[in-house]
Amino acid sequence: MGYMSEISDLNFNLLRSTRTDFIRFETLASTNDTCSNYLSKLAIFKAWDLLDNQALADADGKKHRSTNTTLQSRFSIKYAGKGTGISILSLLSNHAVVNAKTIGLNEYEGHKLYDLILGNKSDIEINFVTGDNHSLNPINFVGLDSIDVGYLPSIKNIKEAAEDICSPRDPSCYGGVITPKVKINKNLIKANKNWIIRVLLSLLLQENTQDILMRKLSTHARYARLNAALYEYNKIFKSTHVLNLIDDIKLRQAIKSARNRTESYHYLQGTIRQIYYGIFKGKRIVDNNVSAHAVRLLANKIISYNATILNIIYERLIATGASKSVIDNFIRISPVAWEHLSFTGRYNFTKDNSIMDLEKIVRFLEEKLGKNTKH
Repeated sequence: MGYMSEISDLNFNLLRSTRTDFIRFETLASTNDTCSNYLSKLAIFKAWDLLDNQALADADGKKHRSTNTTLQSRFSIKYAGKGTGISILSLLSNHAVVNAKTIGLNEYEGHKLYDLILGNKSDIEINFVTGDNHSLNPINFVGLDSIDVGYLPSIKNIKEAAEDICSPRDPSCYGGVITPKVKINKNLIKANKNWIIRVLLSLLLQENTQDILMRKLSTHARYARLNAALYEYNKIFKSTHVLNLIDDIKLRQAIKSARNRTESYHYLQGTIRQIYYGIFKGKRIVDNNVSAHAVRLLANKIISYNATILNIIYERLIATGASKSVIDNFIRISPVAWEHLSFTGRYNFTKDNSIMDLEKIVRFLEEKLGKNTKH
């Protein structure tokens, strides 16, 4: 607040009262959903689909240092040096940041994935989700399948994963380069069918979070058979996914593209945070949560601004009958860009009532890219 009052025409008292009265997690989350909904209505949004008319989202965490100790902040020499830090777990779909949550550096991202997707309140429907090795979890395939979301994790070592695939029949029945290692215990899954349904309903109704459920299943001996049945059921989906990765190069490319989009967002998020020295300063978990969603909101605004300009050009290319190759090259331009934006300087919020001339910007880009409306 103090820094913003110094570089803008808004006084400190106004900024402080605004933060106290309006800046809350609920209002920030709702405004972020509004940005995501706006993006989803642009014509170019569907053109960014990495799979055929289906949205492939990506979930990944970004570590940041914190100055104050909270229940969530943890020490980590690797990520926070001698201090403490927290992680922001973000969910992106077609460049839109549809959800995010703060977690401790000691918390496993894979145990938060289900709740992160279920917490998406925007109009953007997620059909598939990917993530790195930290998103892997013994029941994520099963859990996400129960809410019609396909789990397509990026597996670092496909060769190693191929050595652990399972099959419905005895492995000796199969021949070839890739053969299953063990047979699925179908009887164990069937015997625990009712319990598996109860677990999935508990997740869906949010009677338990995924993190709490994983701890219960792993620590209580009475859930040993249920735990084993869920793991066995999960192996079916994972084995199918590994085989699909081996067989489908387009799937591997789509997963890589989704991961790259998230990395671009992390760079943007990091740049925004650098204005505040990249450090979480909240003394409570809720303060850091508000900070994370405020940065997410600014990032969504930047992405929406860029997407609006790209969408105008995209619609003109479609209207003028541009070739498929021209359109395919154009939609590869990412709206996650900030080189043309300045995060510092002098801001006039009350004195300047001018309206940005998007048409002028579009004409400049059309000339610069050599893809004007005549093509």
